[in-house]
Amino acid sequence: MELLTYSLENKGNLPVYMYLYECIKNDILTGKILPGERIPSKRVLASHLGVAIITVENAYAQLITEGYIISREKRGYYVSEDMELSSLPIDRSGELPILSDNEKAAKVETSPLLADFSVNSIKSDSFPFDSWAKLMRRNMLDHEAGFLQAPTGKGVYELRKAIADYLYKNKGMTVDADRIIVGPGTEYLHHILIQLIGRSCFVAVENPGYKKVGQIYETNGVRVIYIPVDEKGMKIDRLKNSNVKLVHLSPAHHFPTGTVMPIHRRSRLLNWAAEQDAYIIEDDYDSEFRFEGRPVTTLYSMDSSNVIYMNTFTKTLAPSIRIAYMVLPEKLHRRYNEKLSFYSGSVSGFEQYTLAAFISEGYYERHIRRVRNQYKKCRQEMLSALEESGILECIEITEDKAGLQLAFRVRPEYLKNAVGLEQKALENGVKIVPFTAYCYGNGEYYGDRYLLYYSDTEKSRMISAFCVIKKLLKN
Repeated sequence: MELLTYSLENKGNLPVYMYLYECIKNDILTGKILPGERIPSKRVLASHLGVAIITVENAYAQLITEGYIISREKRGYYVSEDMELSSLPIDRSGELPILSDNEKAAKVETSPLLADFSVNSIKSDSFPFDSWAKLMRRNMLDHEAGFLQAPTGKGVYELRKAIADYLYKNKGMTVDADRIIVGPGTEYLHHILIQLIGRSCFVAVENPGYKKVGQIYETNGVRVIYIPVDEKGMKIDRLKNSNVKLVHLSPAHHFPTGTVMPIHRRSRLLNWAAEQDAYIIEDDYDSEFRFEGRPVTTLYSMDSSNVIYMNTFTKTLAPSIRIAYMVLPEKLHRRYNEKLSFYSGSVSGFEQYTLAAFISEGYYERHIRRVRNQYKKCRQEMLSALEESGILECIEITEDKAGLQLAFRVRPEYLKNAVGLEQKALENGVKIVPFTAYCYGNGEYYGDRYLLYYSDTEKSRMISAFCVIKKLLKN
């Protein structure tokens, strides 16, 4: 094990921990640090570089999150054994990519519930009504002529430009605004992709995952393959010899397991897409809600040639604001211009201009910070309630410190009493969601796992609700 030496004078505007993360990551990607090799402890490296231990700790935490390194208890930190250079995506020049400094079920009607953990119910004051209303009034004057015209099929330019700037600033993605397609929800965008790619191809989706995705393609006559998910995300090996031309997945935070796809598997996925001339839909639906560390590097940032980046404002603003977008790779963008440029806009220009101003003038980022803090507080309240109820002797939290819900697994010694837990809990006034609700097939492997969506339920009621579940598992 050799000490790692980097000149902190070259960090530019990056925080020190982020610069250190980038340096170590690039050394791993270029083979200067080999798979399985041990790297210095936090204390040793901090002393060597003359930085605080917390700086190194934050850099290591991000490297662990993205799968570059692993921590072995009482032994130290090691480069992941899966980090083989042959598995990394190669760009058009044949060189390893060096990333930029900026990267970065139907509701059952029942008696009043003690606690409902099946849906998000954050306080209504989380939406910035005053700011939104102010921008709406101003836009009525600023874009008077625009309101009298139908928006273009791709969406108004001001919104696409605001989205492109936001992606660059917050996710390190260099995006041409012209390649952004705005639509009224991700369902609409999937329909656009079906017309671009055709109905004769196979589409792969995660199992478990969002069932609606598979349903959209199946109802349009597209053949769907459901690929299992393990602790590292979608099992990429299952794509071999499958004739799949489109893959939908959430590599930064899989739903419902919370898994982050590590770098070696993401690299293999990108290589597969390039070799098969296939496309990957990178659904980044809740990436703004990571409570520790930096956002996980997007697949699009690693190689945009075969990646369709997709996101929505439904989760971050409000379900009633039906605005989503996708960024098309160059080849699909040309096909869109050739085949679908006749489309009229599908989202109200009035809302698009308002959202554009909301993003470009900084309101959106401030709103995200505020809502993230609210979700973080809800998460902490829920974790505290779980601990105080004593239920942690019966269950294990498996969440990833990100997203809009906690996931838990029933401990093996209580599995016998977990049969029918969802219904038993509901009969006692507590609503939880089983993983099986998001599985294609019987989902037997996930029969011991459940979701708890963050809610606005007061802590005392959450404790009572968890005591109910604990009693069901122990009796």
